[in-house]
Amino acid sequence: MYLSFIKEHFTPSQEELDILEAKETQDLYSDVQIQGGFIQVYSRQCSIFDSELYKKQLKVFQKYLLNYEKQNPKLNGLCLEKAFYVEQTYSLDCQVESPETWLREQVTVWQLPTDIVNKLNSKCFTFEDIAKRHGNQMVDIRIQDPNTDTFTPTIEQNCIANQMRIDEYCKYLKNKTEFFQKHTEYSSDKVLFAVNVDMDNWDEETGQLYEYMPQSLLKYDGLVYMRQFCLGVNIPQIYIKTKGVWTGGHQENSSVNSLNFNHGPGDCLWLTVDAQHVKKLYEIMPNLYQIEGLWFKEIDFFLENNIPIKYTIQKKGDLVILGAGCLHWVKSLGNTINTSWNLLVYQEDTFQQIYDRQLINDQYQISSVLPIKNLFLDIYIHRKSPLLKTFLHKFIQEDIDNYLKQSTKIKNCKKKFNSREVLQCNNCKMEIFIFYQIKNDQTFRCIKCLDGDEIEIFMKYKPTELILVLNAEKFSCSPTLCTRYMGNTECQLDKQTEEFLSESYQSSIDLSKSAEEQSKTKFTRRKEKSKTSKKSSQTQQQDRNSSAQTNHQIRKKRPYRKKTKGQDDLISEICTSQKSHKKNENNNTKSKLNKKIQKIQKLENSVKSVSSSGFDSHSQIQLIKKGKKQNEQ
Repeated sequence: MYLSFIKEHFTPSQEELDILEAKETQDLYSDVQIQGGFIQVYSRQCSIFDSELYKKQLKVFQKYLLNYEKQNPKLNGLCLEKAFYVEQTYSLDCQVESPETWLREQVTVWQLPTDIVNKLNSKCFTFEDIAKRHGNQMVDIRIQDPNTDTFTPTIEQNCIANQMRIDEYCKYLKNKTEFFQKHTEYSSDKVLFAVNVDMDNWDEETGQLYEYMPQSLLKYDGLVYMRQFCLGVNIPQIYIKTKGVWTGGHQENSSVNSLNFNHGPGDCLWLTVDAQHVKKLYEIMPNLYQIEGLWFKEIDFFLENNIPIKYTIQKKGDLVILGAGCLHWVKSLGNTINTSWNLLVYQEDTFQQIYDRQLINDQYQISSVLPIKNLFLDIYIHRKSPLLKTFLHKFIQEDIDNYLKQSTKIKNCKKKFNSREVLQCNNCKMEIFIFYQIKNDQTFRCIKCLDGDEIEIFMKYKPTELILVLNAEKFSCSPTLCTRYMGNTECQLDKQTEEFLSESYQSSIDLSKSAEEQSKTKFTRRKEKSKTSKKSSQTQQQDRNSSAQTNHQIRKKRPYRKKTKGQDDLISEICTSQKSHKKNENNNTKSKLNKKIQKIQKLENSVKSVSSSGFDSHSQIQLIKKGKKQNEQ
């Protein structure tokens, strides 16, 4: 049935012809077509082509039979690659070991046990629960053509519509016919996609998500050294999808790793190109980075152009882990809920991919939500890496060179210690590393975009200090460089601060308990004294004295505040508690508490935390206070 096509377009060897003519191969081909075709069967976790018994048949499928199936002689089936699947027996090791020891592939699929998935989804990740709990939240709606297959989609194929309430979108998923009858502004031949739904206030959902995710992926993550929370990066985002919606081809933020979990019930199709092969696509599409996220292209184009590509079906309960720099685009094959956030694995290849992407961002003036230069510095201070050292030297030298170029405009330069927060240039939108200018207290300019003459500029770090740190064999955490990070890090200064806060909070509790016990004791004694007085004398004068004692007791009664665990409230409460117990006889306890308060205040002044506001006006990046629960495709 396929021999005439193969002989017409190819010149197979006699051995290959024998394999193609064999009844076993013909039966296998028929069976593969019933199961959805060669690409789908080959890409499965447990594929028949994984067996050594079908090794010869696999070769002829890749070289000839895929072409016959697609009726396209230009396809190179040898460019079809397969994702790495975490075996059930190996998953226990992956649960506890750092990803840098086992995460080697660009696309890894980890199927979580069914009972874990059910517990994870319970009361949180179903369409009904989301509509009930967050139905009033407004989300962006993207209108798309489900049959898009182009690098240059039109507005009709992919555009942002007005926002919609989540519960309204869930009604669309439930009954599309009724929805389109009610909302005539939408065309029924298009699909609606609820994209980038922020989960910064979904505390229960994010808590449940982190509880059931593999803990090794949360514990060994370089993004814990970020100085702020970023939506979709270290705070998850949720995607609510219907069949046919798609996410355009792109690399992750600054090419870091990515995690994406499918809560179901439908499947998702992932098309991916490994980082090492992206240059081949760039040679064909020179504007690849300018159209990032806007296009969707089917697999045939890549097989025709000899670009290795992976075709992966993500089923309910599958966690897809992308390697650094992996180019990917995704299509939903049914109604699904996906959550996604980023990860930074401590691998040299990851650092290299991030650095390469940073150069691309600089070249095309692409703004990134990840402050890579500052992040690399914070990681290097706590985890030495020869490659990071090289990159940081380049970043420092780049800022120094730009400083020298702008020296005629500069009057003086001062170090501004309280600028440890992430800054972004208001002109070019790029990350500020060392030197910067402040205008009108709210406007920041990087060293390249200085405005005016005879200006005063500031520096976040002294370049000489940074170079000394990079060249030092050993380095201890320092208030000059370390800060309050967003996750659990190896920073000794950060741990020290937490210990002080914990000890001080316990001291506050103990002091309050002690005061309460003293108050109860005094009250009991006075009550007994009052009873004795009444028994010993019945005169009116004694009654008045007893009443006066009771009134004096009421006046001396101390009010109690409700204790909080927030860091700022905690320190304030300790100070208030100290003032309210000035006459306490336990001077030793007061003295110890004063010393701890002084240490806390000193440490808080030296270790500058990120902005306490909910929004960083300097970087235009939404911030969330440390301690809050926590970041598609």
